[in-house]
Amino acid sequence: MTAHTPEPLLEIPEISAYADGAPRPLLDQVALTVPAGAVVAVVGPSGSGKTTLGLAALGASRSGVELAGHVLLSGTDLMSLPPAQRRAARAGHTAHLPQHPESVLDPVRRTGNALTELAALAHAGRDARKAAASQALARCGLEWETVRRRFPHQLSGGQQQRLALASALVTGARLLVLDEPTSGLDPALAHALARTVRELADDGAGVLLLSHDLPMVRATADHVIVLERGRAVDAGPVADVLGAIAPDADAASPSGTAPAVARHRATEGLLAAERRIGVGRVTGPRAETPAARSSAGVCAEAIVVRRRSADLLAGPVSMAFPPGSRTSLIGPSGSGKTTFARVLAGLTTPTLGTVRHGGLLLPGRVDRRSAAQRRVVQYVHQSSADTFEAHRSILGQLSDTARLLRGLRETTATDEAIEAATALGLDEELLHRNPGRLSGGQLQRCALVRALTAHPALLVCDEVTSALDTVSRERVLEALPRLLAPARTALLFISHDLPAVRLLTEEVVMFEAGRCVRRGPLDEVLPPAWAGGAVAEGHERTALMTWGPQ
Repeated sequence: MTAHTPEPLLEIPEISAYADGAPRPLLDQVALTVPAGAVVAVVGPSGSGKTTLGLAALGASRSGVELAGHVLLSGTDLMSLPPAQRRAARAGHTAHLPQHPESVLDPVRRTGNALTELAALAHAGRDARKAAASQALARCGLEWETVRRRFPHQLSGGQQQRLALASALVTGARLLVLDEPTSGLDPALAHALARTVRELADDGAGVLLLSHDLPMVRATADHVIVLERGRAVDAGPVADVLGAIAPDADAASPSGTAPAVARHRATEGLLAAERRIGVGRVTGPRAETPAARSSAGVCAEAIVVRRRSADLLAGPVSMAFPPGSRTSLIGPSGSGKTTFARVLAGLTTPTLGTVRHGGLLLPGRVDRRSAAQRRVVQYVHQSSADTFEAHRSILGQLSDTARLLRGLRETTATDEAIEAATALGLDEELLHRNPGRLSGGQLQRCALVRALTAHPALLVCDEVTSALDTVSRERVLEALPRLLAPARTALLFISHDLPAVRLLTEEVVMFEAGRCVRRGPLDEVLPPAWAGGAVAEGHERTALMTWGPQ
């Protein structure tokens, strides 16, 4: 996209990363350059080293990981500096959006105060700091007056993602490292964020973009690097490596045109999986027909959730989930989808309404539900990293579910966990690691395994494909129906991943501003020929924007 070659803001001649006990390097002699005015993207399967590379670009690493090599920030080798000087060299010049945005949001500070304090790094005076914070929020699709008095936990996952990005932008940093910035965003907001990233580069910033979102990479990046098992196996201009945006691209087929020449097998695998999902070629058992279902199941009746201020978060909503059914819940970020899902699981207490299973009332709080009742609804969080104990192996935590909720012996529970993990593309070797040694996409699939082994009546999946590369995403979409079938588990699939919605579910419920504005069979709400735009009429109108020429 840029015609000239500016001086690099970031130059990594070579960087490697090693972890204690790891059978191979996390990064193996990776090199990259990020010029001013350019977006350099890094793609690859979950666990390929993208997040490790993003941290290394700042001269940082996770606990237990050692770096070897050179990282030049505007000519200064960060690796040659002691920690304090390294932090000083980055301050005000770099900004980092981590894969899990909640890790950089202060849970006890209101968002406005936190942002204006960050703005003080680059702006003098109260008015200038407030203006910078307001502008950063606006670039991320948030309004100052709407969020300034809220705490992070009062925001949706997509709003937290945008707030974390605003925190990165508010200092005016010249180098931005963005790790999965569109995770948890609806298509309209993801498209707007892609425009923002491109505008930042056009204004002179350098952007290192780590992403599974191939349409975003095509829309924003100049250059792309493909990682596999810690090595850079493919690289070049975006159109050469990933293909250009297809002239007729739409939501049902978000892939680009095929690259002109054959690429590395890792690149070809990512592109092939993207094409198969886009045209609906992922296979798996279909949901049961309504006639085949019994009257048993989970039912939410007239659920209403309000803040203490009486502001409506969700409701009134009533939904039923018969055994074997597959329902999707879609809508803009902040529309109340996660709030409603948390009510089902007993993680948020409703202001009004009840949740029942087989006609029997489930307590509104999970800590008041018996083990048998906790098993009924299993909820896979949008951000799974914080749901695991840091100092226990993943496998032990996965086997706990079937052991504690179903009464299985430990060996049987462990075998079930390994079988489900393998079906979702996780090697058994990974399961013996602690959570800090797994990528975000791997942890997301582990959380899915943990919930599935409970054999729940209802599985609630909240953006479970958001941290997955195209190959892992395809694997999950293929395996999930098979894993749900033995216990006739109903599925509530909350997602902005509309091709996945079409592949997995049979009924669609649409939320907007906390209310159910449309529901019906899949092909009525999301017809096969849809190509973005409005999917309902009048006050039910909801834009479902797609990656394509605008």
